Amino acid sequence: MKNLVEKYAGLSKALYHLCSKKEMIRRKCINLGRMECDLLNYLNSVNKPVCMNDLSVEMKVSHSRITRIIDTLERKKLVRRFSSKIDRRSWLTEITKKGEDTSKRTILDFMNLQEDLLSRLPEDKIETIYQSISIYLTAYRDALNKIEKEI
Repeated sequence: MKNLVEKYAGLSKALYHLCSKKEMIRRKCINLGRMECDLLNYLNSVNKPVCMNDLSVEMKVSHSRITRIIDTLERKKLVRRFSSKIDRRSWLTEITKKGEDTSKRTILDFMNLQEDLLSRLPEDKIETIYQSISIYLTAYRDALNKIEKEI
């Protein structure tokens, strides 16, 4: 059993490093940090102005951190910030056309990576690999959720 645990720990570590490398390459290509990318993709997915306070809740970071991220994205002309017409104390942020294009490019790049990856797998094993990885990820998620509840 110990050998099997070590084998799966190695697999988990390898998956983590591959995902980290993919993220690093993606961010380097679009010259954005992880939080900037995540926030831009979120704004693109909701496709409407979002209150800065709601962004801090959604991204699970402080209001000051959201402000710094928005400052950076605004300088790069990827988002636009403006005061709310309903509540002048509230500030809204929305994605710009350039921001939408950048977000869509990251999604397209990711899909192209997946296509390349699939072309490298034996065609007759693609579905089996998918099912096996799905089972592994579900078990991994459940194990992490259990630990998180205990903390």
